[in-house]
Amino acid sequence: MEITAKMVSQLREQTGAGMMECKKALIESEGDESRARDLLRAKGKAGAEKRAGRAASEGVVAAATTAAGSALVELNSETDFVARNEEFRALAQCLADLAAANDVASTEDVLALTVDGKTAQSALDDVVTKLREKIVFRRCARSAAAADKVVATYIHTVTTKIGVMLEMKGDPGNADLATLGRSVAMHIAASKPEYVNREAVPADVVEHEKQVLAELTRNEGKPEAAIPKIVEGRIGKFFERICLVEQPFVRDPSKKVGELLKEAGAEATSFTLYVVGQE
Repeated sequence: MEITAKMVSQLREQTGAGMMECKKALIESEGDESRARDLLRAKGKAGAEKRAGRAASEGVVAAATTAAGSALVELNSETDFVARNEEFRALAQCLADLAAANDVASTEDVLALTVDGKTAQSALDDVVTKLREKIVFRRCARSAAAADKVVATYIHTVTTKIGVMLEMKGDPGNADLATLGRSVAMHIAASKPEYVNREAVPADVVEHEKQVLAELTRNEGKPEAAIPKIVEGRIGKFFERICLVEQPFVRDPSKKVGELLKEAGAEATSFTLYVVGQE
């Protein structure tokens, strides 16, 4: 009987066992799914079927930069104990390295790549089998290298649960800009802006904030005719809170992030912020 990828995937989803283990069990059981589950249990996989439904809310963020590009990835586990395991962390770094070095657009793309003679998916499955815990490659972001782009990454080394990848227009050969970029990436990790600049904020988000500010101003007893002007003045504080370039730089609050970048001949174009377990 032909063992299809769908059969293997289905058994893996039911048991939480590695793909290769599932394929071997299906081959041995001649495609009998029930018997394949029993074989997995008999080989020390008892309880593995529970892994598929358990939450993987711990984990780490890893970053990598190669000549081809930079990448940021999040790898999740069920417990902080496994998140601190060296093999788990090595897997996260391996996934980041692969994503940075290859033209990928999704976690599936990364898992299909080959490393040390086997796919990244197989490497992940091996770690799952060894650590006996649900592990999820949750997300990844990649920025391809370009002649007019500088990419800076930052991982909060104490927890490894916060990571940032910042893209800027600028000279890649400018070492000072690379240093500033890392400092701005650290700023993002600390201040957690939602958008790069005002232009990136969706119109409906701005309109909703204006309505809230208008009601707040009205409740303060301000004249109705003056409310629009007052709201326009107050909306600036809103942008300062959520937009990277308008935030006071954490290391020098006398200057805004955008001002610092402009002085260095750069412009922030986008950023990715990962916090383990959060959207």
